[in-house]
Amino acid sequence: MWGLVLKCCSHFPATLRVSVTHTRLVTRISYLTTTCSKEHVSMRSNTIKIRNCKQFTTDQNLSMDSKERSNQLREISHLHRIHIKDIFESSLDAVMPRKMVKRVLNLSRDNETLTVDGREYALHKNLNVVGFGKAVMGMARCVDDLLRPHIVDGVISVPHGCHELLGSAGKSEQLLEPGSKITVYEGAKNNLPDKDAHQAAKAIWDLVKDSTKSDLLLVLVSGGGSALLPLPRLPITLEESAELTKVLSIHGANINDLNVVRKQTEVLKGGGLARDAKPCKVICLILSDVIGDKIDIISSGPTVHDPSSPHICLEIFRRLDVSQLIPKSVTQMLKQKISEERHTKNPSDVAAPTLEKRLQEYAHVQNIIVGSNAIATEAAQRTATSQGYVSVILSTELDGEARSVGAMFAKLAKYLILCFGYLPADVGSQELVKAELELCKYLPKKLLKRMAATSDEAHHVGKGVCIVAGGETVVTVVGNGRGGRNQELAIACAVELNNIIPAKLANAYQVTFLSCGTDGQDGPTPAAGAIVDLQFVKQCEESGYNVKKYLDDNDTFSLLETVNGGNNQVTTGITGTNVMDIQLLLINPL
Repeated sequence: MWGLVLKCCSHFPATLRVSVTHTRLVTRISYLTTTCSKEHVSMRSNTIKIRNCKQFTTDQNLSMDSKERSNQLREISHLHRIHIKDIFESSLDAVMPRKMVKRVLNLSRDNETLTVDGREYALHKNLNVVGFGKAVMGMARCVDDLLRPHIVDGVISVPHGCHELLGSAGKSEQLLEPGSKITVYEGAKNNLPDKDAHQAAKAIWDLVKDSTKSDLLLVLVSGGGSALLPLPRLPITLEESAELTKVLSIHGANINDLNVVRKQTEVLKGGGLARDAKPCKVICLILSDVIGDKIDIISSGPTVHDPSSPHICLEIFRRLDVSQLIPKSVTQMLKQKISEERHTKNPSDVAAPTLEKRLQEYAHVQNIIVGSNAIATEAAQRTATSQGYVSVILSTELDGEARSVGAMFAKLAKYLILCFGYLPADVGSQELVKAELELCKYLPKKLLKRMAATSDEAHHVGKGVCIVAGGETVVTVVGNGRGGRNQELAIACAVELNNIIPAKLANAYQVTFLSCGTDGQDGPTPAAGAIVDLQFVKQCEESGYNVKKYLDDNDTFSLLETVNGGNNQVTTGITGTNVMDIQLLLINPL
């Protein structure tokens, strides 16, 4: 369904990649270089000449007295906050576990046939259920409600404190009811593999290994599953596996590096769970928290063919210059696997399996993505449209440094304002061309055209603009404060808005921005994220707070908790789902 992926050229100075998805867009588009073409600038300049015919002066717009203007600003600011929260909540509602699971599991009237995405499975008290991840508790509750008479046994591994947090957040509908045959293990405190998670992994493995041909195994997977399913290959110990992850993480390993190593060094990952489940049939329902919805990456692909090799792990160690820091048992095990692979490739032995044969090993598995960021952003766009905005999805695959992404949204806000149709007399085409050149560092030309068209449409129909986006950014921690990637992204956006939006534009438009995690937990804080607007930085300064200082110390939570009585923070409590983050940008003329 989602056919387009756009990536910035590697030579771009910004630490940001943006990918765009659209249902009707299936051709691949390359990113622009940092400098736009003459045709690009000329085309936009022609557009400016037309729009300059509709100029107005902000002096005229400011003819109302300051009190009246202040009241108008307060009113639209309040309305923006209501709208932006409603839009975000609608995106969460669309990816709640029960909705996603019920959408794909169809039970026959006689309760003896389960249909999953066109495939039929016979039910006769032969169903085992396993699961691991942050959203698995709610997924398991839905499965238990629907298929309890046929469930024989079950084990799920969920984050430490999950039961208590869901209960206190009023999410009791996501908790298993008394009498369920599904056993719940809690572990991986602070999202790190521990003895409790290891115990859960062993219980899941025992259940999977005992499967027979007549059994049906239902696997529930969501983000956070890697830490909740630790089962190192011998001779690697749990402590050594944890040390391996720590060494790689602090030396710059990305999520792909980590998962390649996990798949090669652990029993159940990299397709291990599915292989050990043979000969029974396996249905895997996946809630994606990964950019691009790559099922071999989500929770390290326990039910998917692993295309990696032990050679790649050793290359990762060399690239990160950590070979001497890796536990000896890990290096020993990887070299043993390499030796075994060489033996199978010896011409005198049986030929090594082809890719086709390797894939056939998983013919008994049906993998289905039941929820993703795309579903959440589509729901947000529908809600924004129903509220009267001209809305468009910018991307479902935003990543990069949170501060860079925040700055990009501020630059986009300025660009949309300048494209809106009415420009102050002293803010002309040069300012718009400059704004467009800045955005060329982040976004492709075709996407900029789409953004300009959205703004222009909003102007002609007398509506505001809502830009919807999703993905997952990172924060390079250099300070000692408390915060999370969404709060940092929002504050960075507010700082850039304050720096680049001239007073005359700020007096003519209201801009509000939200960035929140769909799991309700932004870093080690109780907040899901934050809402900021054009006035935020000035309000902080008037209260004696240096926003830049808080940002540089990675202490965005402390700032947001204090300013405006904490009203800029978004607190949802644990949501029971996890499809990365959502960003919303609202713009209205005053």
